[in-house]
Amino acid sequence: MMVQNERKRRLLLMIGPLEAEVIGILNELKEATAMMIWEELTKRGKKTAYTTVLTVLSRLYTRGFINKREKIINNVRQFVYELSIPYDVKSEIIKEHIGLIIKMFGNDAIQIIRDYLNEISTK
Repeated sequence: MMVQNERKRRLLLMIGPLEAEVIGILNELKEATAMMIWEELTKRGKKTAYTTVLTVLSRLYTRGFINKREKIINNVRQFVYELSIPYDVKSEIIKEHIGLIIKMFGNDAIQIIRDYLNEISTK
């Protein structure tokens, strides 16, 4: 389990922007079909082809970041995706990114992070 979590952590540090967005959507929704993810991306102003979403989901599944299972929805068999990143791995990744930013920008980074957290918590 530790080796698998370490592998996930390292791979997540190399994640692309669209992959990150899809992971974020799955983190919020807990489970979703490819269509639901595509619709959520569209709502957020991301103009992405549905087939691109399928490709991203396939890559995330292959890398072990998400699980998929078949489910009957409105009498149609579909794949439903869910995040498979444990909380401790999420925590390590967040701390590693913040630590790197603080190493680069010191106290300025801490103040900017505080300001940003205050800004998004009021939305």
